[in-house]
Amino acid sequence: MLAVTVDTGTAGMRERDIRSGTAQLMSGNPIAMLPFLSQILTRPGWLAAFLMDGGLHALPNIVLPGKGPMALINVAAALAESVVTWQDFKWLREVWPGPIIVKGVLTGDDARRSIDIGAAGVIVSNHGGRQLDGVSATLRVLPEIVRAVNSQIEILMDGGIRRGSDIAKAICMGARAVLVGRAYAYGLAVAGEAGVSRAIAILRADFERTMKLLGCASVSELDRTYVEAPKDWLIAG
Repeated sequence: MLAVTVDTGTAGMRERDIRSGTAQLMSGNPIAMLPFLSQILTRPGWLAAFLMDGGLHALPNIVLPGKGPMALINVAAALAESVVTWQDFKWLREVWPGPIIVKGVLTGDDARRSIDIGAAGVIVSNHGGRQLDGVSATLRVLPEIVRAVNSQIEILMDGGIRRGSDIAKAICMGARAVLVGRAYAYGLAVAGEAGVSRAIAILRADFERTMKLLGCASVSELDRTYVEAPKDWLIAG
């Protein structure tokens, strides 16, 4: 299965990256790095671990023909060189025999277009709200996508999943499943693989608890009768 992210045609305004000098520190230009030297030297333990680990790593899962693994570069520069268009899906469909999932769909029109290009499913996603400020919440637009797809392909959702009850809400509103980003990332940062397992276990336990409190014996019993949403959410699209 190949998931293609389509909602990052350019980098969003990420103030934290600007303050920490991400672009300068990854540029390889010593002069550009100088203003941030004090941040590095005041953290000798981190610096030693970073250097012992080999510094900046290449991306072994992205191999450039004739060049080898792609270097880790500033996200803004990377996105500027890799904008995905609907035309690209025709090429992907020719070279990739497996199912394709379109990630970043927020409107019924784009969901229908995903079906037209042969997608096996869509992921209703706003990239964690980190790209376009003020964009619709994924749960808000999920009913529109469900109506547009009309059971022709699978629908997944991400964004705002913090508890097991959030998973239940998404499934009730029509998602087949949800994806999580921050939960596993936080677990990974704290305790590596064990942290990821723990984060998933917390979500699973909370989801099961929510199911029991709703009186549902299986996921298939979840539907819109268990959530209250504005009527315009349910008739859009």
